[in-house]
Amino acid sequence: MNKRKWTKEEIEEYRKIHGALFYCNKEDSNFFIPKAYGIGLTVNWANPITWIFILAIILLIVVRKFL
Repeated sequence: MNKRKWTKEEIEEYRKIHGALFYCNKEDSNFFIPKAYGIGLTVNWANPITWIFILAIILLIVVRKFL
């Protein structure tokens, strides 16, 4: 399966079919995507970079807490 960046229209169509609460699309290589509601960006939870990013933030918080 070849990953590619999906367009905004494809993302909106995917959300109509699968729901808009969390965006988790293994076929989409986008890290940041437009939010379903409101202004801003959210992340693709199926992208491994997202999990690395979240773990790095948590690690940074923990390290700052104990130093």
